[in-house]
Amino acid sequence: MTTQSDAEALAPRLYQVATTNTRKLMAAVEAGQWHGATPCTDWDVQALVNHMVSGAKNIASIMGGDGPQNFGDVLGDDALAAFDAAIGPAVAALQEEGAMARTVVGRRGEQPAGDYALGQVQEMLVHGWDLAIAIGHDATMDSELLEVSYQRALRNRDRLRTGGSTAWGEGEASMGDAPDLQAQYLSVLGRST
Repeated sequence: MTTQSDAEALAPRLYQVATTNTRKLMAAVEAGQWHGATPCTDWDVQALVNHMVSGAKNIASIMGGDGPQNFGDVLGDDALAAFDAAIGPAVAALQEEGAMARTVVGRRGEQPAGDYALGQVQEMLVHGWDLAIAIGHDATMDSELLEVSYQRALRNRDRLRTGGSTAWGEGEASMGDAPDLQAQYLSVLGRST
């Protein structure tokens, strides 16, 4: 089991892994899939991807002290290029010397930068799963990302669920019989497998 402080120290690398995995899925989206349904019932594939790109853009803004921004439609004509353009600065901001020791101001107020970064790992992981399901690709989560994200979800489930995060679904889903860790994690986030 990874401790909170260990996970926060790993967050910049974990975010990079999560974005690399998600980028592969984004590259696989076919032209006719952009308006397909996703496990996030309020979003189609395009809105889901827009959310992920906006989240990445916000990392650079929040880590730079400018707070969260509302970017609107950030995909333009090339969603993959928009993703790449947002991820580079986000990864760089998280990897700056001393970045994880800061306090940042995000949508939920002040929080340690390390915990904020873990939240972004969790967002990219679960929304990557949403995307994989929507486009019919393998939705198996990276085991290290899953372990850290599941632990964070359990620590923060009450606070974040009441905060209205779209990653948290509409309530915990049933896990069925003897679920694996991915099924447990998804159920906490209100998704059934």
